[in-house]
Amino acid sequence: MARKSRDVQKIKIAVGQRLQGFRNHQGRTQEDVAHEADVHPSYITKLESGRSNWTIESLDNILNALEVSYSDLFHNIDESKNRIDNTVLIQIVKLLQGRSIEEQRKALQLIKALYS
Repeated sequence: MARKSRDVQKIKIAVGQRLQGFRNHQGRTQEDVAHEADVHPSYITKLESGRSNWTIESLDNILNALEVSYSDLFHNIDESKNRIDNTVLIQIVKLLQGRSIEEQRKALQLIKALYS
């Protein structure tokens, strides 16, 4: 049985949006990340917009510059489902990791109070 063809462009766009989300959350510019990752700033622009293919080497350099893991980048990226950018949720979880259960509960109460 033949596998269903994947929409590579959607995956490129999703990866680009994730990279941009991580970069923006850190308050960093494309130029800053490009310099640290040893790539041209226009390459970052093209990656974030899904207009360029990435190599494993360039992606690895960018992820290292952003201090982001492959698992965080690719978590729940599935071209067959509706796109949801979980970048912010991942960052919230990272902020709460290592905190006491009491601190985690306080954070949950705060979030519930804001959105209830």
